[in-house]
Amino acid sequence: MATTLNFGTWNVCGLSTTYRQHFVAEDIDRYNLDILALQETKTREYLETTLPGHHRLFLFDQRHDRHGGLGFIVNKRFLECIVSHHQISDRVVYMDFKLSAKRVDQPPCHIRIVNCYSPTNPKSVQNPRLATQFYDELLEAISVPARFEVWMLGDFNAKLGKRSPVDVENGLHVNIGRHGVGRRNENGERLLHFLTANGLFAANTSFSHNSRHITTRTGWIRDRATRKSKPYFQQIDFILCKSRSKALLTDARSYAGTKHRSDHKLVVAKADFSQRFILYRESRAFQKTYNTTTLIGSKQAQQQYQQELRQKLEQTVSDPDFTSNNT
Repeated sequence: MATTLNFGTWNVCGLSTTYRQHFVAEDIDRYNLDILALQETKTREYLETTLPGHHRLFLFDQRHDRHGGLGFIVNKRFLECIVSHHQISDRVVYMDFKLSAKRVDQPPCHIRIVNCYSPTNPKSVQNPRLATQFYDELLEAISVPARFEVWMLGDFNAKLGKRSPVDVENGLHVNIGRHGVGRRNENGERLLHFLTANGLFAANTSFSHNSRHITTRTGWIRDRATRKSKPYFQQIDFILCKSRSKALLTDARSYAGTKHRSDHKLVVAKADFSQRFILYRESRAFQKTYNTTTLIGSKQAQQQYQQELRQKLEQTVSDPDFTSNNT
């Protein structure tokens, strides 16, 4: 089993037709993805099928909407690692994996992959209960034993923005990297609170890349003043991991050259799981050591040591505080 896993998240803006599904399968091979989380599939019924390349597609049903929809594509080399999958709502699903260790004396690696699609910022502002419900469902999804690796992939519709010096002073560098873009909005504040409360880290804010490989959504918007269209660039899709798992990350960025077309970019994070055992090493108490080689082999050093020790003892005995405490 490979030790490096490539996680991806992608708002595909529709995946109901066969040719669109085949395009995404080609992108799986092109970007060497192991697990891809899909949002806005716009499929209403559950579907599980095999794609070209023998990758497995899972599309979950929508119970209350028709414009969303979640799914997974699992690379053929990881199909045997799937333990189970579960749908919490139209906006949150997860899949559990069990990776065998290379050595017999090491335990297997349990991973929970959460796929989510947040309400947009205007909807969250107008109806805060939607946002509250969404994050309650996310909290349910990440309720796992402590040794599970948790990775959250999705369209959070949230702008975490560029990290500020105030963020660093408040300790938020544990949760967001210094390569975010834009200004934080209301959904961004909600997401940041969720990160800090649950010890999570936004992986694709951690690595230095060109801005086109950091932003995750592009489009055009009409300027009301000039009535001209101008491009916009946003970072609203994220891959999250436990803060302790930052040591596993080797890269995270977005890609725009996919065969399947969407206004969202494919976001990919790469993690080296051969290093995961360093996360659980017990910290040893620091013990001060002394080099006594010179003291053993040099009479001059011994005499100097005895003289300094005698002076220390005399000072201690003549100390008034020492005398009062022992009378």
